[in-house]
Amino acid sequence: MVNSEKQMNDLARRLSRNLYLCMGFGKPIKVTELAKKSGVSIAVISRIKNDWEGKEKVQVETVVKLAAALNVDATDLLSKDSIFEKLEARA
Repeated sequence: MVNSEKQMNDLARRLSRNLYLCMGFGKPIKVTELAKKSGVSIAVISRIKNDWEGKEKVQVETVVKLAAALNVDATDLLSKDSIFEKLEARA
């Protein structure tokens, strides 16, 4: 695997993990509600959330929309560090 492809897969896995954590933290948000708030389709959100293998290629605009709807920074959704600590600090 080419290094850049591995990096993309790593980013996709991070996005999946952090989106999953954000959606379940505090008052959980359902995929349908996040879709309405973000303007991202239910199908795309589901694919991202369930992409444990890191195969989903997501546009930056989509990450920004999801982050805004979840009230987090887009960079936090792509962070190596778990977003859970930041979410707890905000609570």
